[in-house]
Amino acid sequence: MSPLGRLLRRHREQARLTQEELADRAGVSARTISDIERGVRARAYADTATRLSVALGLTDTDRATFLDAARGPNSLVGADYRVSRVPRPITSLIDREREVSELVTALDADERRLVSITGLGGVGKTRLALAVATELEAPFEGRVYHLPIPPTQDPGLLIAALARCIGVPERGSPAAFAEHLAGRRTLVVLDPLEHVLPAIADLETLLMTVPELRILAASRERLHVAGEYELALEPLPLPTASQPEWFRVPAAALFLERAQALRPNLNLSPEIVIDICRRVSGLPLALELVAARVGHLPLTALRDRLATNLDDLTYSRRDSSERHRSMQRTLAWSTESLNADEALLLRVAALFPGGLRLDAGQAMSEPGLDIIAVISALVDKSLLFLDRSSEDATVPRWQMLDVVRQFVQARSGPGVQSRLRTAFLQFYLRLLAELAKDVGREEWYSALAAEDANLKMALAWAADDGDAEILLRLCGGVWQFWQARGELTEGRRWLDTGLSLRPSASDATTMTALWGIGWLAYHQADEAATEEAAIQLANLAKRHQDDRAHRNALTLRGMVAISRDDGGQAVNLLQNALSLARQGSERWLLATSQLNLGLAHLCIGDTDSARAAIGDALQAYEEIGDQRFHARCLGYLGHAALIDRDTNRASALLRSSLTTFRHLAESGGTAEGLIGLAAVQALHGNATRAAMLAGAAERLRNSYAGRQLPLDERVSGRYLAVAEDLLGPQEWSQGWAKGRELPLDSAIELALD
Repeated sequence: MSPLGRLLRRHREQARLTQEELADRAGVSARTISDIERGVRARAYADTATRLSVALGLTDTDRATFLDAARGPNSLVGADYRVSRVPRPITSLIDREREVSELVTALDADERRLVSITGLGGVGKTRLALAVATELEAPFEGRVYHLPIPPTQDPGLLIAALARCIGVPERGSPAAFAEHLAGRRTLVVLDPLEHVLPAIADLETLLMTVPELRILAASRERLHVAGEYELALEPLPLPTASQPEWFRVPAAALFLERAQALRPNLNLSPEIVIDICRRVSGLPLALELVAARVGHLPLTALRDRLATNLDDLTYSRRDSSERHRSMQRTLAWSTESLNADEALLLRVAALFPGGLRLDAGQAMSEPGLDIIAVISALVDKSLLFLDRSSEDATVPRWQMLDVVRQFVQARSGPGVQSRLRTAFLQFYLRLLAELAKDVGREEWYSALAAEDANLKMALAWAADDGDAEILLRLCGGVWQFWQARGELTEGRRWLDTGLSLRPSASDATTMTALWGIGWLAYHQADEAATEEAAIQLANLAKRHQDDRAHRNALTLRGMVAISRDDGGQAVNLLQNALSLARQGSERWLLATSQLNLGLAHLCIGDTDSARAAIGDALQAYEEIGDQRFHARCLGYLGHAALIDRDTNRASALLRSSLTTFRHLAESGGTAEGLIGLAAVQALHGNATRAAMLAGAAERLRNSYAGRQLPLDERVSGRYLAVAEDLLGPQEWSQGWAKGRELPLDSAIELALD
């Protein structure tokens, strides 16, 4: 154990902290603390050491001793290597502590002799490699070297250059290396190794011959060497506006440090900094290049130019590394060596902001293409990376950094872009048609949620092309998803756009669009728009003798009747809609017709008929696997129990419904559950809690521009009115306001308690 390790363990044990507890307090990884205490790391970054000293609550004297020990042993100050052979960057390393620890551990282990840091140009491979090398100078007793590899390096002479770097005599044969390094562990950083990939075989032979040699390679491409330990370096985490300490998030922290070094009094608004970080995908080099421009342009102008112009990502001063002069050159190098198939698939991937699906890549590529081999090649060059969230999905996907996407799209000719856009739209039309058979099931919802960004791109292109048919066919496949997500305003905007385009879409496509816009308008209390959609839909249904469309028109009219508390008309309309649904073969449509009829019976207070109809729908949804509408049925059965003043049954049903909607993260259903349970609390005499839950429900509805459906409002409202009278206007308003301030999870816990 190093002096630092002994000190750290002693102070930690005196503070009665585990390694994990200390790590949490200090904001570092538990692995870092473990490595220091085990002697894997004999020193620590100044920032890490300071965080640990504060977390341990050290006195001034103990802190000074601890920080001094963190600088590392003095064994390196000998005559042979008083000056480090590893360059020391003069700027700080931001948020790579975990990676440094991982690589230090890997290289200090006997079995790890070739370690590579891979990643896109500008992601920070060189900076990380130098930090790791510096950490290992003490464990390697100063035998740590850095060999920069210029673009002009002859691969056949790499071993000779390596020999000169570490002082191996003669021509640098494996035998000469073995003799020179006998018994002395030696580390060499090769950076960047992608310039000499043909020399990998020679390097592998050397490593097999000389067990004392360790190589740390920085490369934009994987080396594909047996025994290679690879760390694929990712960009820095991006800040979001919802994070209170957004300026501590690594990408923002790096940009702020570099920008304020040039202009200490620079006024940096969170919105602009966060947007800049996002537009350059958190790439450290890009952030530094933008920061270098803060003295030349206002930040707003610089931010706006980044949307279309990577030329600004260039150093305006002389830089010591020519390969880091601009993002343009960095990205160009990574794409110049692509073959025709790789170049085409890269252009295809650039169309997918939400990630390239495997089946989409296959559909948009040449027939017979080995898509996995081509994707693997692009991953090896760090131009694509596997979306970890899709590892358990049926269809995997790969992501691309925004700066790479912008670069690729800028170099795709208009003809290529047009052909690929057409293929993109056709793929999503086919995908939505395939997913339609699973409407309502969790697989359907998850698939559309994963494709959200890509579908928005498809909608925008169809709208730009003025193609009503394609735009409304896309809308027809996702309007129920928009309703489930509470994206009512956005859904109506796309549908309105498609319905206004000329030439119009086909009648079949238009009928589906009218059904969708009628429902979205209904949830926003725009009953005039719902009625208008129902009238147009009924006319088209009559023209084409389309029972399904006729059923949908009757349903919209029936729901408007429920809103107006005209239960008799609602029962009549929705009974006819159910009869038409029975003539078809769509189980989901039949179940939904049964649910709607049950709501009409609730409207007139016929709870027995309502329970029968909703119970049939509940069973059908369970068999179909539609968790959302199954939960909605439970909620309305809870409403029936409320009407009958059966509070225990109402509570159980509404709690079950809310629990499901919480799991599914559906805003509309969650709001329905909160207000239903507010009514239960009112019936139990818990007026303050009822007010809080009602306030929380209203805040949630406001977040998606929806309304409390009139039937729900009438059922729960009668009990909430009693609770309000019990409390009085002032206390009710205070409870309501308190509920509006509750975080959603807290409001749900309150409702379920």
